[in-house]
Amino acid sequence: MKKLLVGLVVGLLMMVGAVSAQQQADIAMLSDGQLHVVMCGTGSPLADATRASSCVAVVAGGEVVLIDVGPGSWRQVAVNRIPTAAVSAVLLTHFHSDHIGDLGEAVTQTWLGGRAKPLEVFGPPGVEKIVAGFAQAFSQDVEYRIAHHTEAMLPRAAAVAVAREVKLKNDAEAAVVFDRNGLKVTAFKVEHDPVKPAYGYRLDYKGRSVVISGDTAKSANLAKHAAGADLLIHDVLAKDVMIMAAANAERSGDKRRAKLVRDILTYHASPTEAAEIANEAKVETLVFTHMVPPLNPPVTEQMFLRGVADIFKGKVVLAKDGMRFDLTAKN
Repeated sequence: MKKLLVGLVVGLLMMVGAVSAQQQADIAMLSDGQLHVVMCGTGSPLADATRASSCVAVVAGGEVVLIDVGPGSWRQVAVNRIPTAAVSAVLLTHFHSDHIGDLGEAVTQTWLGGRAKPLEVFGPPGVEKIVAGFAQAFSQDVEYRIAHHTEAMLPRAAAVAVAREVKLKNDAEAAVVFDRNGLKVTAFKVEHDPVKPAYGYRLDYKGRSVVISGDTAKSANLAKHAAGADLLIHDVLAKDVMIMAAANAERSGDKRRAKLVRDILTYHASPTEAAEIANEAKVETLVFTHMVPPLNPPVTEQMFLRGVADIFKGKVVLAKDGMRFDLTAKN
C-alpha cells in the first residue's frame, strides 16, 4: 500500500511538472517576437472524427486572436500550446454554425483561465446578435460559477464578450479592425453569397503576414488583400467529387440531398481556384482548410492537389488540426 501511495504521489508530481512546463512554453509565444499561426479547426460542417470545425489562432506581440470558433475548436485551442488566458479577440468571418459554435466555450474558458476584462468579438454587421445570443445561453452558467468560486476569483465584469461590428466603406476596400502591440488586423469582403457580408482577415506583424479567407468562392478581392502574404489559409471544396456525389444522390432518388450538394458548389472555391488566387497574390505558402469532402481516407488528399502545382508554384499544405507555423520577424 505504501509503495502504491508513493507511486501515486510521484505520478501526480510529474503531471504537475508537465503542466507547469507546458504553461511556460505557452507564455513564451507571447513575447518571442514571432508571428505564430496554429490551426485549431480544419474541418467543415461535415462530420469528421479527426478535425474540429473552423478556427485559426494567431499569437503575436502579446495578442492572442482566434479567427472563427467552430464546434470542437476550443479543445484544440486548449491542447495546442495556446496561452488561453491571453486571448484578446475573436474575429468572426461570418455566422454559419461551423464558424461560431464554440464562441460560448471561448468566452467561458478564457474567463475561467484568468482573462480579466471583457472579450472583444469582431465581425460583420449582425455580430451583436451572435454575442447576445451566446451571452443569454451561458448566463446561468456564469451565475453558477460565481456562486461556487466567488466573484473575487471570477470577476463578473470579465465574464462577458463585447461585440465590435466591423463595417466596410465599400466592397473593394479593407477596414482596420485594430492595430495594437505591433499586430495589425484588417477585414475585407469575400464572396459567400447569399451570406452577406462575409469577411476574410489579414494579420500583419513585423513584416510577416497571414491571410484567412473564411468561406468564399473565387474572389478577386481576396487576391487583392492577400498580396505578398506569407500564408494564405483558404477554404476549398473538391467540386468534381461533389458533382459526382450530387449525381449519385439524384440517381438514388434523394433529390433533396442532390440539391443541397449542388447548392454549396456556388459559394466555395475549388483547389485550383484557390491556387489561382494564391498565384495572383504571389503568396509564399497556400494552406488548404475547411476541406469538403473530409480527407478520409488519406488517399483522398490527391483530389485536393490535382492540378494545383500547374497553377501555383509555391508551397501547398493540407492543414491538420494542431498544425503550427512560426514566422520569424523581418523588421
